[in-house]
Amino acid sequence: MNEFLGIISWIIVGLQFSVLGCFLYLFKERRRELIFGGSKSLKNKSDHELHSCFLTTITSVFCLLLFEHLLNSLLDLQIDKMVRRQIFYFISACGNASFIIALTLLHAIRGCTFSPVARYSCYLLLIGMVLKTAQLLMAGYLDITSFKHYYSILVLMTIVLQLFLIAKYPFDVIMKRKYAKEC
Repeated sequence: MNEFLGIISWIIVGLQFSVLGCFLYLFKERRRELIFGGSKSLKNKSDHELHSCFLTTITSVFCLLLFEHLLNSLLDLQIDKMVRRQIFYFISACGNASFIIALTLLHAIRGCTFSPVARYSCYLLLIGMVLKTAQLLMAGYLDITSFKHYYSILVLMTIVLQLFLIAKYPFDVIMKRKYAKEC
């Protein structure tokens, strides 16, 4: 089951990279603003939403990629099983916390408001952080592994929902452009 979840996780990373590429393609005339822009490039509410969704996408992609690689390398450590579990689940929960902190800081640096996508992403990752902390306590300290399958499925669901959240904005833009051409 772990191999299956690992494959699914890498597929999700690939899909998130495609969403990031979609952002950069759809807004190619504003690409420089999206990557390097500041509060001066935010003129109206739609600009704030665009930048917030882009920041959420880029933070999501890089945090998931970074912590997925880090957690996979932790599995290869030759240390006690319980200590490895404790480190694994602690770093996993810290990954979710770092996403929320990074996203908040990027919004503060950029000077844009949180879009609903960014807010719901933070809520989802907060739920994931609680799940990972519960798994840290149960499997890492109490050696109770009965929650592991539910934990894996719930964490996978939060990651998939995160993917749908970050893909929502580019999908809406594509649909608006498609229907605008037809009318």
